[in-house]
Amino acid sequence: MKTLLLYPSFPQTFWSFNRVTAMLGKKAVQPPLGMLALASLLPKEWDLSLINLQYQQVSSRDWDEAGLVLLSGMLVQHVQIVDLIREAKKRGKTVAVGGPWAFHMPDEALRAGADLVVRGEGEVAVPLFLEKLHRKEFGEVISAEGRADLRNAPLPRYDLVRVNDYTDMAIEFSRGCPFQCEFCDITVMFGRRVRTKAPEQILNELEQFFELGWRGRVFFVDDNFIGDPGKTKALLRQLIPWMEMRGHPFEFYTQVSVNLAEDEELLDLMVQAGFCKVFVGIETADEESLKLAKKYQNTGLDLGMACRKINRAGLQIIAGCIIGFDSESTGADRRLIDFARHNQIPEMFINMLGVVPGSALWSRMEKEGRLLPFNPEHYTNNTGLMNFVPVRPMGEITGEFIHMYEVLYDPAFYLDRAFNHILGMAPPAKRKPFKPPRLCELRAVLTVFAKQGIIYSSRRKFWKYLFRGLREFPWYLNRYLSYCVMAEHYFEYRQTIKSALTIQMEALNADANPSEGKSISSSFRQGF
Repeated sequence: MKTLLLYPSFPQTFWSFNRVTAMLGKKAVQPPLGMLALASLLPKEWDLSLINLQYQQVSSRDWDEAGLVLLSGMLVQHVQIVDLIREAKKRGKTVAVGGPWAFHMPDEALRAGADLVVRGEGEVAVPLFLEKLHRKEFGEVISAEGRADLRNAPLPRYDLVRVNDYTDMAIEFSRGCPFQCEFCDITVMFGRRVRTKAPEQILNELEQFFELGWRGRVFFVDDNFIGDPGKTKALLRQLIPWMEMRGHPFEFYTQVSVNLAEDEELLDLMVQAGFCKVFVGIETADEESLKLAKKYQNTGLDLGMACRKINRAGLQIIAGCIIGFDSESTGADRRLIDFARHNQIPEMFINMLGVVPGSALWSRMEKEGRLLPFNPEHYTNNTGLMNFVPVRPMGEITGEFIHMYEVLYDPAFYLDRAFNHILGMAPPAKRKPFKPPRLCELRAVLTVFAKQGIIYSSRRKFWKYLFRGLREFPWYLNRYLSYCVMAEHYFEYRQTIKSALTIQMEALNADANPSEGKSISSSFRQGF
């Protein structure tokens, strides 16, 4: 069975880092781990070809030779998933679709022409899929019942990709989350009981990276790496000596809940194991909005103090935040900007609240009649308007959102926070051996020197912080320089957000027919 595994491209998002990958001479940020895991579950005799459409193309020969096309992707990849289904069917191929997009929009997949749509975890669903495929029972949605036992998961098929095409590698330790945030769909897809692989499995996967010659960053893709703190600690206790024996070949980053700040042992183990950065779901400092969103794990806490404690331990923070909650008052932009300033957090990932199909928030909005008609732009991660009628005027929220990105990613303000964020970290207990930078890294740094050190108006601040960093935290200088490299993406992306949202708001204003005295906010309140 000649099979094409196609991974769709993304629109420009906060996580794209197109400019950074180009500076480093890479093609994309991470390999599509879900596709590699799927490949490990398919019959060994199948002839598999994986094409990442982030930077590769499907040739005529690829299409001609394939008998089966498998697609997977997220909601943000909606447009190309649909285009690929239609193209494959036009060429007479059998098409099956899985992943988060298919989980939430199985009917869309069938309407686009997919022969089979798979909902559920691959380890459970693939046997059912193979049976349907063998019998040619097409036009169906396969809903896998139950959850996978990750302790039986095989090694992902990393032999299907060229690791040097990517800036980072990806690995999965756990699925599920014990919390119940109203806006999140993770528990819908994976449940609230946290399931993990055994530590030995993770070490085997890391050994695979090591043998492939990978030396660099590895992303633990878990939606909450510390969902089961006891199992996470068990993994870290084995990971620490493994890393030491191999000379610390990797740097890890992942996603965690803010309660990490309350577990000093866990914090210390993560730093010892080689974790350097964590994405923390802050959402908002507004207690009422947190309660409304059922993000109870963040209530009753000094979120700023928690961030500073995590940072002080030696972890850089990406703060995930949201505006547009029902109980939110005007000025959410100022409050989040102040939060970033007071806690010196350089990377603020902020979204306007979106309603994900299947989430508790979706059910509430549907019951209240506040959902707007489906529009793919709603799922484009920062560059699309909200997909429901908010309490505050849509124009007000959108204006604050654009303003936040303009201020937070102003070069001078960003450098202030980046420098002080690194300065706030305690010196490492053990100094890692010096590793000379790779040629691609040197090239990226030289580009930064030229742009931020000569062209930008913030150039004096750039050089001041660079020389201070050499004196005050030479052991973390590579981390500060990494912030400077990533800045090139953020500086550009704020303009992408402004342009995309301004066009959409102008279109909505025009459709609202101002000549009749109908404002954009009133149009949205009427379900426009």
